[in-house]
Amino acid sequence: METSPPPTPRKTVQRQYSRQSTTPVRRLAPRASTSRPVSRFATPARSDRLSVVADDDEVASSGMDVDGDDLMDRILKSETVFAKSAEMQVTFYSHLPGEVKQVLRNADFYQDAYTGDIDTFTGFALVASAETCFVWKYTQALTGTPTCYIFSCPQDVSPIHMATPLHALVPYGSSREPGLILATPGGHVRFWDSLGSGLAGGDHFSSLSLELADDERVTTLTRADSQSYIVSTSAGRLFRLTLTSLGGRHHLSPRAFSRPQSSLSLSRLLPTFWSSESSSKSGNINAVALQTSEKTSLGRHVWALIDFRIQRWNMSAEGWEELELDDDVAELIRPALRARFSTASEDDSELDLELLDLKFLSSTELLLLVSYAGQDDSAGMDVSIQPRRIYAIVGLQHSAGSFQVKDVKAVPYQSTSSSGAPTHPRLQLLASGQIVVIQFGDTVTMCARDTDFMDRLELKSASDRTLGVGVMAGDSELLVLTAATLMKTWIDADAVKHFDPETGRANLVRNTMTQAILFGSYAENPLHFSFPPEVDEDALMSGAELLSTQVLQSDPSIIRSSHDLHAQMTTRKERLSFLIKFINDNAVLTKMSQRSRQKLATDAEVLYAAHQLWLRHNEVLATGNPHGVLTDAVQLFMESNNLNSFEDDMRAFFRFHVESLVSLLPAALEIVQKSISNDAQTLLVRLAQANNIVLTILQSAISYRHYNLGVYGITLPMIHPWTSSMRVINIVSELFDTTVKLVELPSADIEPARAKILAKEQLPELASTLFSCYHEQLQWLKSPGASDETGNERAKTDLEDRFKHARPEILETLRRNGFAADAFRLAEDYRDFRSLASLCHKDKVYPPHSNPNAMRIQTYVDKFKEDFTTELFQWYIEHGELRTMFAQNNGPYLDRYFAEHPHPNISWIHDLGNGRYNEASHLLLTDADNANELLSKHLMLSIGKLSHIAQSQEEDPHPINEDILDAFHDGLDFVSVHDNLLDDLKSALASIRVKQSLEMQVDTITKAKASKLGDRRALQNSFKQLTRRMLQGKALSVEDAADVLSLKDNDKSVDDYVTAIHLITRAHTLPEARRNSAVRTIWRRIYIHDDWDRINKTSGATDAEVNHRFFNTALCHVLQNVNRKVYLRPAEVKETPTLEEIASRWPGIPQDEVEALYRDYRWESNRLVGLGVNDEVFMKALELAHTS
Repeated sequence: METSPPPTPRKTVQRQYSRQSTTPVRRLAPRASTSRPVSRFATPARSDRLSVVADDDEVASSGMDVDGDDLMDRILKSETVFAKSAEMQVTFYSHLPGEVKQVLRNADFYQDAYTGDIDTFTGFALVASAETCFVWKYTQALTGTPTCYIFSCPQDVSPIHMATPLHALVPYGSSREPGLILATPGGHVRFWDSLGSGLAGGDHFSSLSLELADDERVTTLTRADSQSYIVSTSAGRLFRLTLTSLGGRHHLSPRAFSRPQSSLSLSRLLPTFWSSESSSKSGNINAVALQTSEKTSLGRHVWALIDFRIQRWNMSAEGWEELELDDDVAELIRPALRARFSTASEDDSELDLELLDLKFLSSTELLLLVSYAGQDDSAGMDVSIQPRRIYAIVGLQHSAGSFQVKDVKAVPYQSTSSSGAPTHPRLQLLASGQIVVIQFGDTVTMCARDTDFMDRLELKSASDRTLGVGVMAGDSELLVLTAATLMKTWIDADAVKHFDPETGRANLVRNTMTQAILFGSYAENPLHFSFPPEVDEDALMSGAELLSTQVLQSDPSIIRSSHDLHAQMTTRKERLSFLIKFINDNAVLTKMSQRSRQKLATDAEVLYAAHQLWLRHNEVLATGNPHGVLTDAVQLFMESNNLNSFEDDMRAFFRFHVESLVSLLPAALEIVQKSISNDAQTLLVRLAQANNIVLTILQSAISYRHYNLGVYGITLPMIHPWTSSMRVINIVSELFDTTVKLVELPSADIEPARAKILAKEQLPELASTLFSCYHEQLQWLKSPGASDETGNERAKTDLEDRFKHARPEILETLRRNGFAADAFRLAEDYRDFRSLASLCHKDKVYPPHSNPNAMRIQTYVDKFKEDFTTELFQWYIEHGELRTMFAQNNGPYLDRYFAEHPHPNISWIHDLGNGRYNEASHLLLTDADNANELLSKHLMLSIGKLSHIAQSQEEDPHPINEDILDAFHDGLDFVSVHDNLLDDLKSALASIRVKQSLEMQVDTITKAKASKLGDRRALQNSFKQLTRRMLQGKALSVEDAADVLSLKDNDKSVDDYVTAIHLITRAHTLPEARRNSAVRTIWRRIYIHDDWDRINKTSGATDAEVNHRFFNTALCHVLQNVNRKVYLRPAEVKETPTLEEIASRWPGIPQDEVEALYRDYRWESNRLVGLGVNDEVFMKALELAHTS
């Protein structure tokens, strides 16, 4: 035992006595050089662990409490493993004495100060409070109850709160028990010559007092050798306590470090120079280190750490001391820290550097433990995990009279507000100085000096704390004394030496998680496992995923073999549960990608689903039915993958191959398909079993996933979700269809009927699972993550269409089979309002109050509002249930529906019912133009005209718009023309006495009323089509009506040409080019109506006879009855419609028909030219028309 820890954290002592006027340093937010807050990786709090995976079968393990000593005494045995990795193993070593446990059991380390140590040189351990010191031989506890020596501690007149005495054991060799030195911060020292006096009350001791200034305090007590002990103070002074023997008793003699007093000393020759250059400056001594363990003839060097200075004293064998070196190293260390850590502040006051401990390595090399201030996250991160102090090991080399920083290594520890009771960290060296061990209040860290290896032992309980660390003689083992137990840690120096930084960090992370799930859940384990600060993200993810896979595969290094498969699978579930809990507890879940988190969640849900499937199989086995579809499916999987080497394939699958759980789904379907040829009873039974397998796997996995989304930090949708792949969707869909087909087949056999009932009862669950699969897969296909995948857009569209068409069929199937409530629930859950509207009207629809679902409809209207009413109204319109729609009291919803989904042929009824005559008249006028039925057109125009007139009688009257009224008149005139034209055509059927088909009627009318179209076959076919529509009651367009009027034989009805011209010239909604072309076509037919060759033959005819011929032409009649503005001369009507105009006039007809119509129009034009009708004829007819 070399150094006794100070009674309180050095920072407290230093601030109290050396930095009283220092203003508290303001903490800064993290620097921009890091993407995450530094404190994200701080040592996590050991209380309030984060969420545990929800599982009905799991029982959470309780954390260790130092009060549970009786339980621990029964459970813990020598070499019980607390932690194990490739480089380190931690085991239970021994219990604490009963007296010590009794004291520590109720200790509050925030209010009651305790210190301790393990002196591996003497084999004794020590625990001390401000009042009492307990000492025992720890090796004795291995074989029995150790003897505990109890001593009363010396007291200061004005004791410091939370201060404990400094201590040192005095070795005498193996022949007798050691002695004990206790020193108070105030300089009062007690010495017991032998520990044996502690058995009798410890009253036999010697006392002395160090001559300290009023504000000076003792900071360390160090054993230099068995006769010399060094005391340091807060004023920068060192004292030597020398053990002497007088009268068979040992005594301590104190003396402050002094200069040599011989006649040859420089102090006598040059007293002024010596006193000014070699005297020690004041300051708080934080640590003392000896250069050699044993003194030589030249004495030994003593190194002291005073604030930011390092001193080296030569402690001579002759009894004097000489200060050889006193250097300030702060200005060397600060830039080195900033270069190594991006979190180190550039401002010295904010950096708040502290030099905490010192160890000697060689004549030119020292190790320093330093710390600097963590930076607060101003963004509002949890204060309990923000780092207060960040620690580092600094290697200093002294050569050529000065220090240089050799290296800076991070320490895997950051103190936070939740790090437990404050303590002053201390260094220990292991493996000949190659491994640095640091004792913190709640953690012991190990760092290799020459490799990147680092690890730590963190205490689990907030009521536990470290009291001492001792390096054992073998130099590869150390003992860790805590308030709960004594542990032994063995470190493989060779493994540390060959630590590979490329794979080592990942292995350390994985080992940490492995230890956490293997040992962390044990209540008797005092250790808490956590990641070091700045854990590597890739190492974290790969390690967690590999560990999760090992659990799934029952890796024997993690999962013990057990014949009880239920217990074994429960253990595996607990392992995975503890894994994600461990990740959450360490606040590193955010360092894991969504893909990695989902991999862990998928493994857990697969294992949970497999466990549920096994439990159901166990229930079946208990009924005496060992064979079934599950057994066949597992056998099929094992055979197809050449895994037939197991005695029990079923247990082998659930132990080692649950990763392939989804492979049981196609296997189950294949078994059902092979059973089609079996009898109905066997088929139905096997179908029900297959359904049960599929439902158990998918429902268990999906429910587990959604229940634990927050635990795994999952952001939906899942990436390529295994529970809804296209293969799974097809399997569930086929099983549903097969089940429906079988249960709906009539059967009089009672046994199949019973089997049907079982299969039939699975329909709702199959439908629900199928809907869930569709929805989940669509969510993934619609996500940004899937958008870049090849074929994604088509896959999404196809699946959307498939789901859209499948939903109503599946829901109707459920309703038809007596599961209407399930159908309604599914439609509600997936917001399939169209299906809801359909389901609500499967019985009586009108009147609405007679519908058994009337209350349900109103509930949906109130709950879903426009989302439901839109589909409801659409259903009414599509199914012709307008009376039901208007009979319901949904006026405001109807207004919004018609505003967003115009239906002018319907909405005018709603407007009339609400007295909105102006709106109704506009809608009726618009809809009448587009009406296909003549009767409807006539009705709408009539009602619209009346509505337009009626608006002047409203409470808020609108003036009558004459243009609109004229439009109604024009429309009604057109209907009248339409009726007259139809009557004229039907007159050709008057003489027919037998009933004719529609086509025969069309042919009869064409022969009788359009006899001149023989040379114009395309126009003749057009005439037939239009005649057919009229006979069917359809309303023709203006262009169509004009065509019929001008194409038919008008020998006795030349007024129809005039009517045709009037219709076209008033058709202002027609495109101008088409209207002009239609007018030319009518005039062209007027010109070719008469036999101009006969009319122009004047030989033997009187003038009166010639004039009479001209006057009786269709041309002269039209000129008399139309406005001059629409006159067209023969030369103006030769132009025929182009192919484009014809295609626009008859959209959708084949190109050959377009060309045939074009030829017929050209025939009419050529006929006009051939008849010789020119301007002279036009002027002659015009003259007669206006003079007669």
